[in-house]
Amino acid sequence: MGLSGKLIGGGLGWMLGGPLGALLGGIIGHYAKDAAAGDGADPRVRQQRDELYFVASLVGVMTAMMKADGDVKQEEVAAVRRFFSERLGYRGESLEIVRDLIKRALRDGVDLDAVCLDVARRTDEATRLLLLECLLEIAEADGHLNPAEAALLDRVSALLGVGAADLRGLRARGRPGRDYEVLEVSPEAGPEDVKRAYRELVKKYHPDRVSHLGDEFKALAHQKFLDVQQAYERIRAARGWT
Repeated sequence: MGLSGKLIGGGLGWMLGGPLGALLGGIIGHYAKDAAAGDGADPRVRQQRDELYFVASLVGVMTAMMKADGDVKQEEVAAVRRFFSERLGYRGESLEIVRDLIKRALRDGVDLDAVCLDVARRTDEATRLLLLECLLEIAEADGHLNPAEAALLDRVSALLGVGAADLRGLRARGRPGRDYEVLEVSPEAGPEDVKRAYRELVKKYHPDRVSHLGDEFKALAHQKFLDVQQAYERIRAARGWT
């Protein structure tokens, strides 16, 4: 379902400051159904607030990355739209909101550093890690990550407070022969070290930690979480550990 039907308007004031304030203000003003309904204590309002802020941050960072080389390619814009429509299943008004966010962000510009620092200040580790995972998936939608994109992702990762080892692990997900990188351990690591690393990653990337972003993002996190589990099982099988 995505964002459709959730923009009830109340309790959204906290998002109107900061680097995304103008972008979010236009969206809230246009799509909010009932500006008097709900407040920040209402669980429905908290979820739609968190999801909208996450989506706007993702779009803002991605469009800033698109504009970094001065040439926004239509295939890049299309990749962002496909991510929401095909990977997350956004339809109808939900997709309209995303398209509007992309249009406004490309038209008005977004301060990449300021947005990343704002996200780092306002969100928890699990949310920041998922944001980086989404950025990686969109950036790699054409089958590769060029040096400029890789450098920007390094910069975004640092601004978000995500460590280099975590970024390497995220980039290794789903790639043959990179299971040790996924678990952020050396190929020489013993069974206890591998198990310890796996358990830490299970806690860090468990999809329940991003349930506040809505079912669509929780389901996406679950798919990526499976990459960690499968990497661990392949290492165990390859080394004959019980």
